Amino acid sequence: MTARVVLAGLLALSAPLASAATPPPQAAGAPADPAATQAQLQALRGQVKRQDTEVTQLKSKVETLETASQAAQRELEERDRKIAELRRQLEAGQGH
Repeated sequence: MTARVVLAGLLALSAPLASAATPPPQAAGAPADPAATQAQLQALRGQVKRQDTEVTQLKSKVETLETASQAAQRELEERDRKIAELRRQLEAGQGH
């Protein structure tokens, strides 16, 4: 369940990446200022890089959570198997 929440967060983070990759439209007839455009582009690249780093970190957390979940599931299955075996032994001992 937690992994799904994190994945939903990853998807939510990816939406701004798509819009950040395209610069905002220029006002009609306004000349483009190369220095301002370059600064805006650099700022957007920095934002994309930070978000990429965050996505990578979240993916790592998801993998860690999935691994922990799988380990917990195996432990529960083993515990249930041991309980069933002990019940069989108890029933066999009471039958004699």
